[in-house]
Amino acid sequence: MSPLQLLTLVFPLLFSASSYALLNPKIDLIDLKEAANVVNNKYCNSIPCPRYKLSNVRIPKPFEIRDYENSYWLSTPWYKEVNGSCLADKDTIVPYYNNLLNYFEGLNSMGLRFERTRPVRIVSRHDHKNNETVCAIRFYIPDMYPMHPPASIVLDVILGWDKDRTCYVVGKRGAILWDSAQRVFTSMKTYLARLGRDFSEEAELTVDTFTGYGINEDRQYMEVLVCNEGRF
Repeated sequence: MSPLQLLTLVFPLLFSASSYALLNPKIDLIDLKEAANVVNNKYCNSIPCPRYKLSNVRIPKPFEIRDYENSYWLSTPWYKEVNGSCLADKDTIVPYYNNLLNYFEGLNSMGLRFERTRPVRIVSRHDHKNNETVCAIRFYIPDMYPMHPPASIVLDVILGWDKDRTCYVVGKRGAILWDSAQRVFTSMKTYLARLGRDFSEEAELTVDTFTGYGINEDRQYMEVLVCNEGRF
């Protein structure tokens, strides 16, 4: 399988020619048909996914407020975005992603094989020190209490601990491009500000993809999250 074929298996939602309609901050999000209600539990029934509790704070649909628990994540190193996208540099992304998959196949300090988790998470944040946007690709690692998950034996794979935090989430059926995700993120923050829920410039853009290549576009599902910057 070529690197490009692998990449399309990993990120079909984000490389599709179809795009998300631009969210207009002047229009209530609840009136936009493109923003689907959150249904990620449909994709997590039998596959490990990040754990969270829904907030008791009321907010108009299709938003969902989640209080995520402390959790382990397997991650690539931070890498620079290219041409405004976290997914444009295939020469960097494909080897990194292969390294993540190899962890699940037993390339870890215990030699354990894991069921691959959902979603594929892409995180983008601003690096103030170097004044640039950096990205990381991640997989959730379930808790193995009383043990810690095994460390990676691959240099470019990081096992980290993300502290609990609150995220605002919008679901999306169908494919999405990275630049569209950025516009959705900006519009979400604008809309949240109108509701009196301001986020600082430190808020991270997080894109969770739950479905893969070969599924009809109308059955594909992803989520765009607005979260305060994590510890990992």
